[in-house]
Amino acid sequence: MGAIEVSHEENLLFNANSKYPLIGYQMFYSMEIQECLPFLREHETISRIWVEPEEIPYLINDHELIHLILQAAVRNRPSYL
Repeated sequence: MGAIEVSHEENLLFNANSKYPLIGYQMFYSMEIQECLPFLREHETISRIWVEPEEIPYLINDHELIHLILQAAVRNRPSYL
């Protein structure tokens, strides 16, 4: 669906030796899950959780744009779901 670019180029307090990149991206995508395989955490995060859309405001409160993206994704669900 899109991405939010997070840039620290103008952040005077940015630490180039931290674990965060100078410019990063938060990706947003919509998918139809047909099969849920075991989570082995070999190549990504250490955990994975499923969250219903109505629970998002209780888990993510850092940016209004995230909520607008989620609302657009839910509105544009294929009719066969």
